[in-house]
Amino acid sequence: MPSRFNDVRGDGFNLWDLSAIKNTRIREDISFQFRAEFLNAFNHALFANPNSSPTSTAFGMVTSQRGYPRRIQLGMKALF
Repeated sequence: MPSRFNDVRGDGFNLWDLSAIKNTRIREDISFQFRAEFLNAFNHALFANPNSSPTSTAFGMVTSQRGYPRRIQLGMKALF
């Protein structure tokens, strides 16, 4: 029996990053920019590959997560 199963596959990678930007002009020479960034916007769980060591008690189990949960960043900037 081989010591590792290299053909074991995990889930696909489904990750969406989105951003929205709004520019607002106050006067001819002054403007503001509001920015919202959403990393992993739909909050999909990204699981790591299953354990592929046949001698492990956790064989075939997914014990960790890859990627990151949803993160939201907000920012504002003045341009003059």
